[in-house]
Amino acid sequence: QASALAADGGRKGKGRGSGKFICSVQLAVTTDTGCVLSANASAAVTADGISVTHLVDSLCRQLEALMSSGACACEHTTDQLVAYMALAAGTSRLKGPPAAALTSQHLPTVLHFAALLTGATFRVSVASDGCQVIECDGVGAKAAEPPPVGET
Repeated sequence: QASALAADGGRKGKGRGSGKFICSVQLAVTTDTGCVLSANASAAVTADGISVTHLVDSLCRQLEALMSSGACACEHTTDQLVAYMALAAGTSRLKGPPAAALTSQHLPTVLHFAALLTGATFRVSVASDGCQVIECDGVGAKAAEPPPVGET
């Protein structure tokens, strides 16, 4: 089941004097195993609405590819989970989208800096279905003791 979560039509291009309206769309799918996969994009709105139609069609194709890939998280969610993997105790594993499906260098970048900043160890391998498997030996971070409360 796919649902449009946001459509922000009517927002003009920022300070460019273009007179164009930008539409942002996010689609999310909840799989029968409970995974929430999503795709989002923005495009200029044309008078006939064709660009929005193409945008939604493209997002639907992206979601279909993500669902059929076997990944348990989209690339943006995968990026966000890396910090928690680094801080957790023990080994964490996450099956992310295939490398060829990534639209940015966010994942390799966050893996690099999470390892650098926390001392966690990351390994990325490719599963038989082409998905990336991210493994992390986390540092087991613990919350610091709160400072003592002063007497009044």
